[in-house]
Order: sequence, then C-alpha cells, then structure tokens
Amino acid sequence: MQETLQKFWSRRIVRFIFVGSLTTFTNILLITILVKYLNLNTPLLRSLGNAFAAEVCLLLSFFCYRQFVWQAKSFHWHKVLLYELTIYHLSVASVLALRILLLFPLLDWLGIHHALNALIGIALGAASSYALSDKFVFNVRTRSK
Repeated sequence: MQETLQKFWSRRIVRFIFVGSLTTFTNILLITILVKYLNLNTPLLRSLGNAFAAEVCLLLSFFCYRQFVWQAKSFHWHKVLLYELTIYHLSVASVLALRILLLFPLLDWLGIHHALNALIGIALGAASSYALSDKFVFNVRTRSK
C-alpha cells in the first residue's frame, strides 16, 4: 500500500492538481475573510480584495509548484525573482487572457451553459498552466525528473 501511495505521489501531475486545489481553496478562503473582516462592501473594494487574494495565492502556488511539484534542487534568489516568477506571472496572465477573451466568449456563443463554460476554461487553463510551467518556467529539461 505504501509503495502504491509513493508511486501515486511521485507523479508530477498529481502533485500539480493537489497544490492547485489547495491554493484555489486558499484563494476562496482569503477573499471571504477579506470581504467579511475588512468590510469590503463595494464592488471596487471587493475587486481589489480579489486581486490581492489572487496575487497572494499566485505567489504561494509558484513557490509550492517550484519546490513540491517540480522539486527544484537549487534556489538562487536572482534567478527565481527576476526570471522564474516573471515568466510564471506572464504564463498565468496569458492563460487567463485566452480564457477570458477567447474561450469563454466562443463557448458562450455556442450556447454552452456558463457554469460548464467556466469548468471547461478551468480545466484547459490548468492543463495550459502545467504545460507552460513545465516547459518555460521551471525548465525541467535541465533537471532530473
């Protein structure tokens, strides 16, 4: 049983989904706390709170993905902050832009229910983020898998 669990956790995609789920939950919890306890009672304040919560979770996910999912061996602040984190933000922004500006309107035009449309966008966004992170952000080609 232990060997089966180790094999399961050794798969990068499983760790990616696990971390993504945790950071999604953290994002929802954080925005809920911000709205409730900081009394963000206008659309603008809620949007700012949402942006703050999203950025905090984006940073959290970056470091979790880097260490837990891709299991980076070295940590050079200059490379991490100026290169990897910048590329990570750009890759996430590009995925979100495609979801918001292309995919959602297209599926909406095709008559796909908005909830299913969002789920399709999340699934394709996660797959795109994984591929971009694997190829460009964490550059696993130079590390042992």
